Amino acid sequence: MSLFVEDEDQGPRPLASVQSQASITVPIQSGEIGVEFHQPEIVPVYPERTISCTLPLKYQQEIIEDMLTKDGLLILGRGLGWDVISANLLHALSSSCVTLQHGDGAPIEKRSLIFVLNITEDEVSRIRESLVELHWLDESMDDEEEPQFVEISSESHNTSSKRKDTYLKGGIISITARVLVVDLLSGLLSPNDITGLYVLHAERIKETSSDAFVISIYRDTNDWGFVKAISDEPESITGFTPLATTLKMLRVPNAFLWPRFRLEVSQCLNYIDKGILNRVREEILKRRSVTEINTKFTYKMTKIQSAILSCIQACLQELKRHNSDLATEYWDMENAHDPHFVRRIRMSVNSQWHRLTYTSRQLVYDLGVLTDMLNYLVSMDSVSFYQMVQGIVDLNIRHARSGGMNASMSPWLNLDDSNTIIAFSRDRALGKISVEKRRQEVIDVEDNQENPSETADVEVTEEYLLEELPKWEQLGLLLDDILHEKAVSNVKNQGPILIMCSNPHSVEQLGYLLKDMKAEVNRMTGKRRFSSRKYMVQKLKGYLAWKEVSSLVKKINTELDAAPEEGSKTPEADELHTSKTFTRNGQPVSSRRRARGASASARVSKLYSGSNSEKNTEAAEVDATILKNLQAAEDEEEIDDERVTAPNELEEMANSFLMPEFADNGEWGIHLKFDHVNKEDQIIIQSYNERNNDALLQEISPSYIVMYEPNLSFTRRVEIYQEINKDNPAKAYLMYYGTSVEEEKHLLGIKKEKESFSRLIREKASLSKHFETADDNYKFHLNKNRVLNTRIAGGANFRTENDELRVIVDVREFRSSLPNLLYRSGIKVIPCMITVGDYIVSPKICVERKSIPDLVSSFKSGRLYQQCEQMFRHYELPTLLIEFDENKSFSLEPFSESRFQKINPTNPIADQSIRQNIQSKIVLLLLSFPKLKIIWSSSPYETAQIFVQLKANQEEPDVGEALDKGVNRAVVTEDGGPPVFNDDPIDFIQNIPGINAANYHLIVQKVQSIEKLVELSKEQFLEILGLENGRKAYNFINKTIS
Repeated sequence: MSLFVEDEDQGPRPLASVQSQASITVPIQSGEIGVEFHQPEIVPVYPERTISCTLPLKYQQEIIEDMLTKDGLLILGRGLGWDVISANLLHALSSSCVTLQHGDGAPIEKRSLIFVLNITEDEVSRIRESLVELHWLDESMDDEEEPQFVEISSESHNTSSKRKDTYLKGGIISITARVLVVDLLSGLLSPNDITGLYVLHAERIKETSSDAFVISIYRDTNDWGFVKAISDEPESITGFTPLATTLKMLRVPNAFLWPRFRLEVSQCLNYIDKGILNRVREEILKRRSVTEINTKFTYKMTKIQSAILSCIQACLQELKRHNSDLATEYWDMENAHDPHFVRRIRMSVNSQWHRLTYTSRQLVYDLGVLTDMLNYLVSMDSVSFYQMVQGIVDLNIRHARSGGMNASMSPWLNLDDSNTIIAFSRDRALGKISVEKRRQEVIDVEDNQENPSETADVEVTEEYLLEELPKWEQLGLLLDDILHEKAVSNVKNQGPILIMCSNPHSVEQLGYLLKDMKAEVNRMTGKRRFSSRKYMVQKLKGYLAWKEVSSLVKKINTELDAAPEEGSKTPEADELHTSKTFTRNGQPVSSRRRARGASASARVSKLYSGSNSEKNTEAAEVDATILKNLQAAEDEEEIDDERVTAPNELEEMANSFLMPEFADNGEWGIHLKFDHVNKEDQIIIQSYNERNNDALLQEISPSYIVMYEPNLSFTRRVEIYQEINKDNPAKAYLMYYGTSVEEEKHLLGIKKEKESFSRLIREKASLSKHFETADDNYKFHLNKNRVLNTRIAGGANFRTENDELRVIVDVREFRSSLPNLLYRSGIKVIPCMITVGDYIVSPKICVERKSIPDLVSSFKSGRLYQQCEQMFRHYELPTLLIEFDENKSFSLEPFSESRFQKINPTNPIADQSIRQNIQSKIVLLLLSFPKLKIIWSSSPYETAQIFVQLKANQEEPDVGEALDKGVNRAVVTEDGGPPVFNDDPIDFIQNIPGINAANYHLIVQKVQSIEKLVELSKEQFLEILGLENGRKAYNFINKTIS
């Protein structure tokens, strides 16, 4: 007999197949496997109704069908219409009631209650509008009540009674996960009253997040409701078996993957009716296609980009050399164009940050500076870019010359490529060019007349280059062609021109450019071009203002550092230790010097030494004569006498319009004149918004779409818009810099999305079938046998591992992940608004939890001292829990980094000083409270284990006693609960003589604010505080100081 091959005398065995998600029982008897099905105890039955949907594309309709029939996670490609799918799905699920069938028992009817989690305010507005439109279209809802879509916020639903009334009304509710967790755990809302959960941005769900906490509580009790989730960022779903992990956290069995390259999506977006004529087909294809405008960098921009990439590569290689054990495959130049490149490198070294050398930390910061510089190259004008580069150099030089604990420059400034960046940035903006009578060669289009007297003079003058971005001229030419095409077109009721940019700064920039752009024609070639010289002159004025402020700052710093300390040596830890990549002339940059900061000063002097001796560390000066000539030329070209407002004066001008002064006769001092602009003449400039771009296209219905910068999501939105409006599609144009970081970033985004979907598709193919039973439990129970003492000796209370453990948690602590982990550890979490402590472990143990930033801020404000006083007044074993982040190093050092600027990390000596400062404050706290217990926890997971250990042989806490401690029952809130005090005003009034910790609650109860307090009469003080304390408080407040 073989264990794997059947004997010949054995017949074929019947196969057991499972066609539903019902629970199963598999008994094993005498070599035969039988399957027994158990139908779900509760089956939800939704009323039959006809639903109208606004899903114009076929693939969207198929997605809705899949999501309605099964619970699951929908992963969409970017820009494929997550908002319209979500709105239609919620509309289909939002029946007024649902009937629960309990086997053969009588059915129970419940009001439908759906919660939408992880949604922003803008998304709430967008989905609410879509739901209203769907309700108007749905004829079957005429005789029924309109389903509500309510947003629960801290302003509108600040009490539990208001939230309870909202829950009873049912409908679709948008709520934060933290508030919903508290209401579920406190019993204000039962999980069985919830019809379903709809989770947006499922890629953000983590094991310890509040959204996962809500799903766990909901699914532990409610097994008949639905859970549906959606995500449009597949590249964010990463890790080991990312799809299976995400499905486990969401407690859903199915995954629906819809990338752009899926056959159904491609056929839908590229569909053209075969019955139309070939000529019409070609015209439609021509209009639906995107015209790419490949713009080339100027020579100087190309050199700067190449130098920046070389600096990034050098820093990356040096970082890998110093941290070979931490380096991963991601640390490669291929990923340098990833928007999250530096953040992911920082995350990979966070756990060992306290062990990294000062050089490694500086390199991480330098990577962030260089990648930002690379992005600014394609969007900033030449003057602003040079101003930014010069600001970085000045800041490094100031740090290096300070002679303090941060006396080290960034390593990339010691590279030859750094001189290339600085020199070409200066030449782009303030490089001088000789011009031979520019007006002889270039004439104004608006004033196309020659002046013979002027052509006779040939004068050579100097001007600043003030290099313009190449895209500006191409945009002017494109808009000129579009306006000409619209003028000669016979099509009526055309839409506006829509220009899309990557950020609001580009929107503001283009707004000024299109207003000041000047059309010119070259007399020699006859070519038409557009100049933005006026805009660049305004930027040059802004540079002069910045230079003046920078000079004042440098002068102040020089005066402060005029008398450095003598006779002290800089420790070796202050030096940057790098390889020969960052050295010049064969001299290592880490050579030690006797004087403080001497080596750094030497590197500063070398920055512009050698072959580049003409360079200096100062920002470039502006020639007064050239500036005067530029101003005179600008004045001559102005048609009106009205001065053009500079870009940096936009906010000031807007404020003057918003707050006009009143005239003497009571009328407005400023009158605004509005002119009507026809829709076809409008040019609308907007920034990319992945959540509202689809609504923008549908609302304004543009005839021409110009994508000033590439954006994958918006490109897909345009494809959908073209398919919906196939009879009259808009003309789309895409502008980008060829062979540049902009093009590489766009291509990398497409590549990463495709790779992410391919990885998820392969994982989905190998996913095993998932079944659940009532005995399954997603909680990771700790081994209580190793923690709890079950001995009865000595009269101890006997405790078994099945006994319920309870912890009272302050509701403000649900912002952290610890309550979630306590619940998943098998501990019952009871949320309360307690005054003393954060966690009540037992009647004797009170725990105040502090993260590292909270700890330092509490030391600074003195609040921790008061909290310890309260805990010692009411509990026998007060405990301070200092909890670290599990993703960061178990050290006080990472906090010190946040106190300094991004350009430089803190020096090891500075780190040590800051750590000693925190440690000394902890020692002083222990001197004040010798019996205070301190718990150092490396992560919330470790804290959960410690709490179980603390509860060994301890009684369970009482909720009533925890609420009474530290609370004056005479003061209550609207819902009858304990008040939440504002600690800062309370600390302030206790400094007034006569007001102390024993009677401040009388002031809080009877006086609304500090302003009202100082207005009280002497009799009122005596009535509230008594004779002696009232007299002291009144005399202190009303004392006159001569």
